[in-house]
Amino acid sequence: MAARNLTPRPLTVEELPPAMAAFIRTQAELRGLDRDPLPETTHGLRTDEETLGPRPGGRGLQTERHTVEMLLTPELLIISYREGGDDGGERIGPTARVSFHRLDELEVATPPAGMQRRTHGSPPAPPKDALTVTSTPLGGTRRTTRHVPTGSGPDVTRFREAVLAAQERA
Repeated sequence: MAARNLTPRPLTVEELPPAMAAFIRTQAELRGLDRDPLPETTHGLRTDEETLGPRPGGRGLQTERHTVEMLLTPELLIISYREGGDDGGERIGPTARVSFHRLDELEVATPPAGMQRRTHGSPPAPPKDALTVTSTPLGGTRRTTRHVPTGSGPDVTRFREAVLAAQERA
């Protein structure tokens, strides 16, 4: 079993690594947004996730770090994922991705506490410290549910409340 640590903190657009900001802008254009969404950001949350688990082959332990950044605009929830060590700013890794979710199509839920796997081999239960969002992302063809790791604390609560308020206004 891997040990998991989530560290959330507020985020502003200016704190995004330059390469990630450029990636978000490029992806927004490719998905048909007619303007740069970043200047419209009202709230942001960054969560660094570190997991410590066995190395493949069973020799020792390894640490993996991933970063999730969520940016809220009056019309969109932007969610970016990347390897956590990609903070150098000049480039991002090939596994980085971003999704754009229109607030008027977004459903937000809190995963039930204590959810467990139902049977051996079934997908893992959503983490308890996650923002669960259901939508059809821009450029996507089907509605999906994502469990975005957030951690917990007052910054997470404020961000979740801002998303819910923006969703109601949309």
